Amino acid sequence: MYKNRGFTFFRRKKDKPLLQYKNSGFTLVELMVAVTIVAILSTIGLVYYGDFVKNSRDTKRQADLKSIQSALEDYHADSLNYPFALADPLVSADGTKTYLTKLPSDPIATNPNYAYVPAGTGCTSSAPVNCTSYCLWAQLEKVTLNSDPVCTSPPTGFSAPGAYGVTRP
Repeated sequence: MYKNRGFTFFRRKKDKPLLQYKNSGFTLVELMVAVTIVAILSTIGLVYYGDFVKNSRDTKRQADLKSIQSALEDYHADSLNYPFALADPLVSADGTKTYLTKLPSDPIATNPNYAYVPAGTGCTSSAPVNCTSYCLWAQLEKVTLNSDPVCTSPPTGFSAPGAYGVTRP
C-alpha cells in the first residue's frame, strides 16, 4: 500500500494499481457535450410533436365537417332543402329518418364547436324550404387550407386566420 495524491492504492501481485487516476470517469466537457446534444434533440422533437398534434386535430375537424356535410346532403336529397338549424340528432322534418345521431364536437373543449350557417334567398326558421345552401365552419389551429369561395365571412367566435368553411360539394 502507498499514498499518491491523497488516494490510497492497493497493489496487485503484478504491482498494478486497482484504481487508475486517469481513467476514473468522464470529464466535465464530455458530460456538457452529451447534455447539450440531448437538449437539442429533445427541443427539435417537442416542436415536431406539437405540429403533429395540431395537424391531427385539424384532420379530425375536417373529417367531422365531412360527416356533417354528408348528413346534410342526405337530408337535402330527401327534402330538397337544407335544415334551418342543426339539431342533435339531425332527423327529417317528419321525424322518420335519422341522418346524424350525434353532432361531433371540436377536439379542444375551449374551441367553439362547429358552426352551421344556412343560406338562400328567404331562408328563415319559418320558411326552411328556402334554405338552398349552407356553410359549415371549424376553427383550425394551422392555417393551411382555404375556405370554399362561397363561405366568405366566419360566424361569431371564429377568428379569421384559422376559420375554415365548407359548403355543399
